[in-house]
Amino acid sequence: MKIIANAFIKGLLFTLPLVITFGLIYWLFSTAEDLLKIPLHAVLPEGWYVTGMGVVSAALIIFCVGLLVEAFLIRHLFSWLERVVERIPLVKTLYGSAKDLMYFFAGGQQQQMSRVVSVTFENGVHLVGFVTSEGATLGEENDLLTVYFPMSYQIGGYMAYIPKSRCQFLDIPVQKAMQQVLTANVKRPQAG
Repeated sequence: MKIIANAFIKGLLFTLPLVITFGLIYWLFSTAEDLLKIPLHAVLPEGWYVTGMGVVSAALIIFCVGLLVEAFLIRHLFSWLERVVERIPLVKTLYGSAKDLMYFFAGGQQQQMSRVVSVTFENGVHLVGFVTSEGATLGEENDLLTVYFPMSYQIGGYMAYIPKSRCQFLDIPVQKAMQQVLTANVKRPQAG
């Protein structure tokens, strides 16, 4: 029975990341296709629509919005629209969370999380965190580091103000340290 359970777990560990990755990609493509199929049918002559045009159209729309955001007038319009959205109670929370999440996955965390630190607690316990800002003030204390401690296998974490003297700066790239923290430093077995 143990052999069967081990084989099942190994199969799950191999297939689950693939299923999640390709499932997410499929969901994104099919959603884009479904959303843009109707307008494309309305605009294109009869018989011109080909499956896949929705995905290509979605990519073009996103690219054009990216170009428009760079334009001065449009950038101010989007900024104004964002301020309006951020005043609507429930929408503000959802929009802010989605924006932060996209910023995080797009690599924006590397500009914010500039350095990796280890903070030592009682009994020699080390916690790896990421400096999000330096020179912070909290009440009477000045020159603190703002350190973010992400939780493994979750999107979330803790933010703490810590004196520089309590932090040991590590010579690890932010991306590598983030990967270690988010996966609880679980190593994949090497193919042999």
